[in-house]
Amino acid sequence: MIDIEDVVRKQIALYRAYDIRADAERRAGRGKEGGLAFGPYLLISREKGAGGSAVGQLAGKRLGWQVFNNDIVDAIARKANVRRELIESLDERDRATIRDAVDRLLHPQPMGTAGYLSQLREILLTLGHQGDVVIVGRGAEYTLPSQFGLRVRMVAPVEVRVRRIASRENLSLKAARAEVERSDRDRKTLARRQFGKDTTDPLNHDVTINTDETNVEAATEIVMTALQRKLAVRPRETGQK
Repeated sequence: MIDIEDVVRKQIALYRAYDIRADAERRAGRGKEGGLAFGPYLLISREKGAGGSAVGQLAGKRLGWQVFNNDIVDAIARKANVRRELIESLDERDRATIRDAVDRLLHPQPMGTAGYLSQLREILLTLGHQGDVVIVGRGAEYTLPSQFGLRVRMVAPVEVRVRRIASRENLSLKAARAEVERSDRDRKTLARRQFGKDTTDPLNHDVTINTDETNVEAATEIVMTALQRKLAVRPRETGQK
């Protein structure tokens, strides 16, 4: 069981360890858009069973960055006190800028979904502003400025993903196929309805990795190379804390 409060407090401590204003120009991959600093970050979207979560965890370990998957982001959104603590780690000006950005992103949205989307996007923008994070899922690649992060899409053939899910979750192949198909359908629907995006559009991603014959370690190496080429972000040196 993940302690969400501990995750958020660690992220706040990492953010406060930087003098953002003094270091903004020197911090690799970081820049400004709309009066707010962003980055660097790694944003991973994935098909179920393609290995996106595993690559995110390994990349986070190599970079020394915290990893926020969809479950963690949702948990922060549900816990008002934790969400407030994360947002209030920013100064008043940056909080106001993020809320203005959320208002722009939400227009127009059905009233029934506006509350959740407001919380979700406020969290994503806050994490993106703090930087040094890996975010897996939740449409972060559609919310955060692309120039300050690397957007990675993890894919694999359906048959490969079905076998992986069957093995990982101890399911029959039939049940695993139903899970994969449901997940693919739900993620496409979410991207279209909430962000007006197509998950299969290659222009929404910087790198697409087919993990059919690529293991987690090799896929992570591809990500590390792309981060260095795009943002001049390098893995943490071995033994560095």
